[in-house]
Amino acid sequence: MGLHLYTRSWEGPLQGKGGEWERGRALLDDPRACGEALARHQGGNPLPAFARERPDVAGIASKLRLAEGREHIVVVGNGGSIRNVWALYRALAEGRAPRRLHLLDGTDPSGLFGELLSGGGRFSPGNTLVVPVSKSGNTENVVQESEILLGRGYPMIAVICSGKSKLAALVEGRGLDRFPHPDEVGGRFTAGQNNALLPLALAEGSDANARRLDAAFAAAHARMAPAAPSGRNIAKALALQLWRAELAGYTELFLPIYCKALGGLGELVVQLVHESYCKEGRGHTVLYAEAPESQHHTNQRYFGGRGNMAGLTLRVGRFESDPPIQGGVSAGAFLDLEHAGVVAEAERRGNPHMVLTLDALTPEDVAGAIALWQWAAAYGGVLRGVNPFDQPAVEGSKQTTIEMFEGFGPAIQRRLARFREEASARLEG
Repeated sequence: MGLHLYTRSWEGPLQGKGGEWERGRALLDDPRACGEALARHQGGNPLPAFARERPDVAGIASKLRLAEGREHIVVVGNGGSIRNVWALYRALAEGRAPRRLHLLDGTDPSGLFGELLSGGGRFSPGNTLVVPVSKSGNTENVVQESEILLGRGYPMIAVICSGKSKLAALVEGRGLDRFPHPDEVGGRFTAGQNNALLPLALAEGSDANARRLDAAFAAAHARMAPAAPSGRNIAKALALQLWRAELAGYTELFLPIYCKALGGLGELVVQLVHESYCKEGRGHTVLYAEAPESQHHTNQRYFGGRGNMAGLTLRVGRFESDPPIQGGVSAGAFLDLEHAGVVAEAERRGNPHMVLTLDALTPEDVAGAIALWQWAAAYGGVLRGVNPFDQPAVEGSKQTTIEMFEGFGPAIQRRLARFREEASARLEG
């Protein structure tokens, strides 16, 4: 794993350390106390489930035949259940795998769902394999989308937990193939689990990267676990720096990524941070953006807006292919020139700024970067005194949707009509 965290431009503006930050650092540097803090939310186990569970790589290999002759893999789901495979696919397989992977995360008629049902687009039951993924098995739109696609003849393998659920009942009733979703691992922490590695392997037609990723995640978790103090633990170091910035009033985090292949990682970081430790009035708002394009819009906010935004940029040290541009400057070198200009400006203005570098786009480095943010999110919850493994504010709106759908009748129709009317109101000048 080749990960490097540059913090010189971060530490200068945040030299003042409060007592709360020092107490947090002491907590993370004490392996026993840190483990106990995590164990309070883990049924007494100091090691998070995402670092204990391993995927069934042999089982994944046995399912590769399902993708033979297909052109598309459509993953149906929401949140972490699909964000993780998207991060891996974009970084390691997009443009190189024999099949394209797509995410179906809603019933938007103008989006992928409408195209799947149109019968005139890229997709057909003959060239597409559908993979519904849901830990609970009760996410209403996932169940409905899966049932409708089944009715249109699309072949399917579902990734679900072992308990009873609506999706499990659909699978059993239709005699569909299924694969186990880890029961204890929350969706946003499942990059190294079956639900992420199976769709990736189906798209690639090989379990080679799944095996490398499994080994890489295991190695990264060993290095980032509570036993290693912050001086030798990059995840603790990152969590502490983010916590220090928040205590200093930097409640927004600008996250430009100088590598399009890592765009899925940017989206996953947003979820890991927001869902894990943005609770009880604490946490960061993460603004992910593709760079260097972000230099032409959000740099104005970062450097010229409110003084509550810290910056953390991501880059890749070397690319598999790096063509020359002019005068001995390669494409990757020019990208670094643009990036270096932003860092220099941050130092000149005194804006807190960190740089996270992946040595290369390898399964080992990509797994390491994802594991880094998994652990930083977990340690971020410990520092803020919140449970990093639940998401109560997310569950509330999901449950409301289920209740309205299941009770759909005159009262709900009136409520929906009122919502549509109010949402469609226009201001008259």
